[in-house]
Amino acid sequence: DTIGYVRGPDVAVMKLAGPRFATAWAKFDPGSVDQRRTPAPAGARVASYNDNEVLAGRSIYYGVLAYLGALTGGFWLTVFVQGLGVAWLAEIILRALRIVSLRAYAGVIALLALATPAPFFVSFLMPDIWVGVGIGAAASLFALSGRLKALDGVALAAMTAFAAMAHTSFAPVLLALAAVGGGWRLVSRGAPSPGPGLAACALALACAVGGDFAFTKMVEHTAGRPPVMPPFLTARVVADGPGTRYAQERCGGQFVACRFADRFPMGVDDFLWGQGRQGVFEAASSAERRALGDEQARFALAAVRAYPLQQAAASARNAALQTVDTDLSDFNYKPSLRASLTSRVPPAVAARLRRTLAFREGWPLAPFWTAQSAVLLASLVAAAWLAGRPRAVGVGDDASRAVLLFGLILVGVLANGVVCGVLSTLYGRYEARVVWTLPLAAAALAAALSPLRARSPLRALQPARA
Repeated sequence: DTIGYVRGPDVAVMKLAGPRFATAWAKFDPGSVDQRRTPAPAGARVASYNDNEVLAGRSIYYGVLAYLGALTGGFWLTVFVQGLGVAWLAEIILRALRIVSLRAYAGVIALLALATPAPFFVSFLMPDIWVGVGIGAAASLFALSGRLKALDGVALAAMTAFAAMAHTSFAPVLLALAAVGGGWRLVSRGAPSPGPGLAACALALACAVGGDFAFTKMVEHTAGRPPVMPPFLTARVVADGPGTRYAQERCGGQFVACRFADRFPMGVDDFLWGQGRQGVFEAASSAERRALGDEQARFALAAVRAYPLQQAAASARNAALQTVDTDLSDFNYKPSLRASLTSRVPPAVAARLRRTLAFREGWPLAPFWTAQSAVLLASLVAAAWLAGRPRAVGVGDDASRAVLLFGLILVGVLANGVVCGVLSTLYGRYEARVVWTLPLAAAALAAALSPLRARSPLRALQPARA
């Protein structure tokens, strides 16, 4: 997917500005639509310099961040910006809760860096980290309203908007946060004003819709046709069963997906990216791919109407499984992925990839995952205990706001699991990308009840007096 994110803006720049702006990524063209029937590396197609069929579903806006990282060498700019997003979010939260101790801030950052999945996703050239940042930013705008400086509010709103533009799955999560954050004022007399949070959510959703519209128009201008949306919904209901049953028993040829009914059932990834008779979308003709994307909402709705109880049971199961799955296996490259990556990226990038620990499958992911799971569980238990403690004198409002922040972040994390489980395939990284926000919120709650919260950064650096 990273290849697609990088090459999307690369192709756009080449088509709009001409070949004199060619980069190593554009010059290393692994093939285009008219060459796709020749032997090619395993994996999904990527954007091509002379490809007139553009896939939707991968944000061009996150692609710009990845592309700038590629242009500046080694992607370190991308990693720095992603790390800055996490660190700035933590700093704003602590300061708004009047936690100004440098030691407290350093402790929270150390917790995130050493005992959560945050650093894995900060260094991951995918938009996943921004979903967690967006959840934390939107929750902060609701819970810390009235405590934020103008720059803080702008920064949090920008993080929320970029998250919505970077990953389509964030929009329904944002709606859940807006509903709970806005509704909390109705049931709690002393709740902070939801105005900043609601305004930021509305702005983020408008940016997501407007950004998608602008991307579609740009593709129509440069390629002559709108982008093709992979049929994620069709793949999901086929994998769950109702789509398979509907295509085989009731479809009657009214949908293009029905032409492939003899291949069902199959998993989501097989449906989307499988080759030959082991897949559908990737193996279909260009016209069939476009039709599959256009009809997916209607097909999924027809299948759900035909078998509502079966789909409800499958969706509930998927949501529950996704919510508790925080697997980190993507951070060691499997053999098939190693072969695909090194054959589809510029030689200099491939050489760097071969030298990484992930390429050698050297990361001890099982111990990392065990430690992170323990920290996550401890964060949930600690937050529940701290929320029920009598509030110390002088920190009542800080504590109540920290409790609200944790609750809203928990809503975002749960909503992320439900959205991804119901609408996409099950991947550990979908939930692992956001669970680091819970230790952050729990640590902020603990610090809000600590006497260290009122110490200034300068005093934290001074030696203790006898």
